[in-house]
Amino acid sequence: MTSQQSAQVAYDPYALDVRADPYPSYRRLRDHAPAYYVADHDFWCISRFDDVARAVTDTDAFSSADGIGVERAPDLSELDLPPSVNAAAKSMIGMDPPDHTRLRRIVTRQFTRARIAEFENRIKVLADELVDTLIARNRDGEADIARDLATPLPTMIILDILDIPRDDREQFKQWSDQSVHLIGGGIDPALQLSAADAALELGRYFESLVKRRRANPGDDLVSVLCRASDGEQLTEAEVIGQCVLFLVGGNETTTNLIGNTVSALMAHPEQRHQLEDSPDLVPTAIEEVLRWDAPVQGLFRTTRSDVDIDGTVIPAGARVQLLYGSANRDERHYPDPDLFQIARNPRDHLAFARGAHFCIGAPLARLEAKAAIESLLARTRDMRPATAPVLNLNILVKGFRNLPVTFAVAS
Repeated sequence: MTSQQSAQVAYDPYALDVRADPYPSYRRLRDHAPAYYVADHDFWCISRFDDVARAVTDTDAFSSADGIGVERAPDLSELDLPPSVNAAAKSMIGMDPPDHTRLRRIVTRQFTRARIAEFENRIKVLADELVDTLIARNRDGEADIARDLATPLPTMIILDILDIPRDDREQFKQWSDQSVHLIGGGIDPALQLSAADAALELGRYFESLVKRRRANPGDDLVSVLCRASDGEQLTEAEVIGQCVLFLVGGNETTTNLIGNTVSALMAHPEQRHQLEDSPDLVPTAIEEVLRWDAPVQGLFRTTRSDVDIDGTVIPAGARVQLLYGSANRDERHYPDPDLFQIARNPRDHLAFARGAHFCIGAPLARLEAKAAIESLLARTRDMRPATAPVLNLNILVKGFRNLPVTFAVAS
């Protein structure tokens, strides 16, 4: 970064105001420092659409093998560790080809669109049941989109897919949230320790579950992953790693997507009215939320060679955050990117990444968000914030821990 850029940009991704609304900072980065070094935390940020799109698909230059969080994942390959501890290193999100290619090929054969479609009716029924709860709580002034709809819907569905009792959902959601904080960094040591404990407990749970499913398989996704397929078989640690990835990715992203969609529509009531009149626009509205307020703001890579970004060289071995949230607001790629327009239909956004690491759960997230928003549009009117929301202040993800609302019931 040049001295001129340094004078024009001061970016601290951990500042509370930046985590609450990073988009003004992203614009300054794109305009003046498209490759920015965060000296206090020793990592770089890439912010323009073309640069992020290139980086997310170039697994030779931008490696995932050191993990996708702020801190480099430790190399556990030479240690004789139980599968529950080694699982994080065996998740495909933290791999490069050819290991990633092999693992994704096996998982993709099982986590198919057809398999997800089998849950479509269950998702619609559950969304309606949860909106019933929301409506009942609204009468008492306690309705909360995050607590009553956005959190339980994806959590219960991914537990169904894994054949885990829904009654355990609060424990799993707690483990999931804490695991995300662990890779997000920037939290005090005590919270980091509790987050590490949660990740270990989650791994231990799945280690026990995998052993039971290997002994007594069913038709659930865990059992299917445990079976040999075309001469290939996942190790125990690899199965555990994918289970953890499905659980965390399968609820965290969608929870934030539903909450961010409701928040965007409350801030733009004229567009909510348009959706009420034309519910067929819900899928395009969800794509616009994914672009405009991405649930995953950006994951990390490690450079394997020097990389030139607009004249600034990021050295080999550097940690780099690929800012999906900024790329999706890049005026070089999208006209009027700060405007929320439900009819825009920006299908090339980077909210689910791209290429080899394109989010395998994207069809499920879209299906769940569609069911939630359609149920809300059909059965509520004039939704607005009740009290100040509680944000999920993490540099990797953006959403709401609590989103209290009031509304009228549709006649």
